[in-house]
Amino acid sequence: MSKAASDETVAGKILAARRALRRTDWDGSDLDHVVQVLCRLDAGRHGFGALDLLAVEGAWIGTPGEAWSGGLVARLKNGRRVHVDARAGGSHWSEDSDVEAGLLEGSALHPELGARHNWQGHAWDDAMARRLNELLDRVDP
Repeated sequence: MSKAASDETVAGKILAARRALRRTDWDGSDLDHVVQVLCRLDAGRHGFGALDLLAVEGAWIGTPGEAWSGGLVARLKNGRRVHVDARAGGSHWSEDSDVEAGLLEGSALHPELGARHNWQGHAWDDAMARRLNELLDRVDP
């Protein structure tokens, strides 16, 4: 299977899981943004892809404003832990968006957040982590 076809398959699975959450307690615009982030994870660039995620341990969403930012810490199916940080500007996931991801090394529970990028204020959001785990539970392997 080509990389483009594989990317389409991953995105299709994630989008199908997202559609299944419409009009449920798990629905929300922040979930739409995180779906955009998951669809942009690239195993070649980031070291893992969305379908490698087993469970979200923690998530954060930036304070409401002109740009959206958020991220997560997750455990991969291979047992390793990763972090993802993302930002979407006024163009909503066009040229002013960015996704950074990587492995968490050692005993670090969470990555350093806002100071690294001078982004908006951030706070860990347990409800968002539960939403993301509900989404992952609905993604076809």
